Amino acid sequence: MSEDVVMSGSVRPRRKAAFPFYVIDDTIYVQGCGELSEIADPNGDVRRLLDLLDGSRTVDEVAGELVSDHAGLSRGDVFEAIAELDRRGLLEDAAKDRLDDSYAIERWSRNLGFFETYATLGTSKHELQQRLQDARVGLLGLGGVGTHASLDLAAMGVGDLRIVDFDRVELSNLNRQILYTEENIGRRKVELAEARIRAFNSRIRLEAVELRLSSADDVAEVVHDRDVVIGAIDRPKMHAAVWMNEGCVRSGVPLITGGIDTQRSMFYTVLPGESGCVECWRRSAEADDPVGSAISAQMTEIERRQVEGERFGQDFAAFDPLVVVHTACMLSEVVRIVTGIAPPIAAGRLLEIRFDDFRLREAERWERQPGCPVCGHVSAARDRPPSLVGSLG
Repeated sequence: MSEDVVMSGSVRPRRKAAFPFYVIDDTIYVQGCGELSEIADPNGDVRRLLDLLDGSRTVDEVAGELVSDHAGLSRGDVFEAIAELDRRGLLEDAAKDRLDDSYAIERWSRNLGFFETYATLGTSKHELQQRLQDARVGLLGLGGVGTHASLDLAAMGVGDLRIVDFDRVELSNLNRQILYTEENIGRRKVELAEARIRAFNSRIRLEAVELRLSSADDVAEVVHDRDVVIGAIDRPKMHAAVWMNEGCVRSGVPLITGGIDTQRSMFYTVLPGESGCVECWRRSAEADDPVGSAISAQMTEIERRQVEGERFGQDFAAFDPLVVVHTACMLSEVVRIVTGIAPPIAAGRLLEIRFDDFRLREAERWERQPGCPVCGHVSAARDRPPSLVGSLG
């Protein structure tokens, strides 16, 4: 955070409620997010400063009171101390406590408690929630992952959602596809999902598209105006990955996708113009993993010859707890991308979680290929909020 923000006359610094502090002897202990930090305070100056940082005073007023109480302090000392507390992530600006209305404040109050931990004097928790509400998300597929993700996106406060599917509900769906009931068997998924999501969040801008995606052109058509896309299409598996990649890269839209492989969840993120895409991954695999590359090529050919309804063996395994974890990982990437609270973690990486221990691991990594025919000519994706923590890579 810059000194300019601290010096701004409108800023009213407030200690974050999420990070309570305790005074033991001449040390202040700050607790939050599973960590305990220490601040030496032999003269009690820091304690006095923290007491003044209740959001009712401007920076200048805080400095004035401290300097009048302690002759040895200068206004510059106070400004620097406030800036340091902000760098440690302990402060927010009470002057920015606002959303559009009381409904929004109450509906997203628990979100605000989460976003408070990422807020700074320059970026408020309300602004972070507003970024979610302003986000335009595309969700391709309303199966296991798609049904969980659709409700969760509405629950988080995503303001604009487009859902795409062509299928009808089957009895075998109901071990994991939570939007539907036994009475819904045989009915169109998009119709049912639209009604359920609207009932859950009446303010969401929701568009339901009944379409069987069968090409990159189809994907580009439904994602061209989205800020981020979740790809949850489970068939045809190999071809769908190519279509989603090409359609999203062409449209300059970040793609988060992956799947369930029996006992493990796998997901990755494509940031057009920044990270490597699926074609970059394929080319990298040809050089580094010829056996795996050959198997993928054979799977693609087998899939091309399959008749409608046939699946690969692992496609018959989809266990709800793993679907839930997989969905949570993908949604976390959505939040990182649209709010900027942290960089996406799966850009150019295949991350996996295995059911036996639920540990997140990097399974594969690839770089962007300058000569890639899909993404090599693509500029960086449309503007996104800068990350508040760290940087990509």
